[in-house]
Amino acid sequence: MTADVLAGPSGHDQVKNGPVKNGPVRYEKASKEERRSVTGASVGFFIDMFDIYLPVIALAPAMVFFMPADMDAGTRAILAGLIFASTLIARPIGSIIFGWLGDSIGRKKATVIAVAGAGVGTGLIALLPGYEQVGLLGVVLLIVLRFIDGIFLGGEYTGAVPLAMEHSNPNHRGRNAGLNAFGFPASYVAISALTLVVLQFAPAGDPSSAYSQWGWRIAFVVGAVISIAFAIYYSRTVEESAEWQKTAALAKADTTKKRPNPLKELLTGAHRTPLLQAFLLMTGVWFSSNAAIVILPPTISGTTGLTPTETSIAMILAFLTVCVAYPLFGMLSQRIGRRAFFVWCGIASFLTIPLYVLFASGVVTSFWAVTGVVALIALLGVPAFGAIGAYMSERFPVSIRATGYGVGYSLALIIPSFYAFYTTGLSAFMPMELAPTVLLVVGGICLIVGALWGPETKGVDLGAAADDVVGKAAQPART
Repeated sequence: MTADVLAGPSGHDQVKNGPVKNGPVRYEKASKEERRSVTGASVGFFIDMFDIYLPVIALAPAMVFFMPADMDAGTRAILAGLIFASTLIARPIGSIIFGWLGDSIGRKKATVIAVAGAGVGTGLIALLPGYEQVGLLGVVLLIVLRFIDGIFLGGEYTGAVPLAMEHSNPNHRGRNAGLNAFGFPASYVAISALTLVVLQFAPAGDPSSAYSQWGWRIAFVVGAVISIAFAIYYSRTVEESAEWQKTAALAKADTTKKRPNPLKELLTGAHRTPLLQAFLLMTGVWFSSNAAIVILPPTISGTTGLTPTETSIAMILAFLTVCVAYPLFGMLSQRIGRRAFFVWCGIASFLTIPLYVLFASGVVTSFWAVTGVVALIALLGVPAFGAIGAYMSERFPVSIRATGYGVGYSLALIIPSFYAFYTTGLSAFMPMELAPTVLLVVGGICLIVGALWGPETKGVDLGAAADDVVGKAAQPART
């Protein structure tokens, strides 16, 4: 993930010491700080998404452990949706808390606290009793702990990704954003593979089955262990960014001014419009990604005739292709610009719709055909993550960057997180298998409008606002 990359896109290139006029194409080596911070952000995002999809993948075969056998299907679906949504709803709260910490005490410290807290919460979930022991209190505790987990997870990317971008050579930002996002599909592959392996020696079934009793807990223990291990690694190896240190030093030295509240700065004046624009763009990203990832496995199972094991393997193979694609998507955004890239992502969301129609029609039934179509859906439905890390960091100045990144990124999660309710409502007007296409349309529109509403940012100098503790909008690097 840290190989040298080709530098020298059109326009004015930037290197560590400032912008450089167009010249011969050259290779630029990433600094030690850049390599470590990008690796840290990638692993952090892996942990973040691993935790997000624990209830969707690892816990799904064991939901009978938390719910009575005679509960109707509608209530089951609502509770399952709340388990998933509770984490996402809590993220904006975590982004506000840890965004303020990231802008006040440093990106590094905020990241360590957030990841360690998420690890503890995930570990506690692994100890929960089920319906036979405590009735519905078990699922209530599960939802509460997932909510608390969400607060801490809302702080992971809030600090780690802006820190990685601040350490990055400007020519590397697109690629590094893609490497950060690499943790997303990699986590999906890892948790799917882990669940598949556990199911082989701890089969699922009724509440007394091995998987229902203890098999599902393995994935949660793994999530807790890697979170704590990462917090220790990150605290020992990653350095705080020079941009934040300079801003903090200036704020401390100026005793005549009170350091402004980052959230207040974000919600008022010049920063309100960038936040609204980022919110719209990210809403589109989440609508498209939920339709292309979260809803996909049950759609496949219901229309292709594949076994659960075959479905899991198809998803794993498909998302391995996304692992490779994300750095390439990030590099593409560095070449054509973030704005154009996100417009194309919106168009790609529309192109995913015919693939869902193929599944709904029942013509895709063979394992390899399903795998190919799923890979296309994943590539067309979630490419935006390949550049989000760079774009959201470039959109806000140093003094409020962690808060702006976190709030803009996670506040947009709330509306799309209730996808289960939307698809259930849409099923009254269309086949359930086609309901995700509406979410893809909404996602595509939000992506395109959000991208066109905002400016091009790939040339922004992330340190331009380092001497402005009040937090004026970051300015493009001087050429």
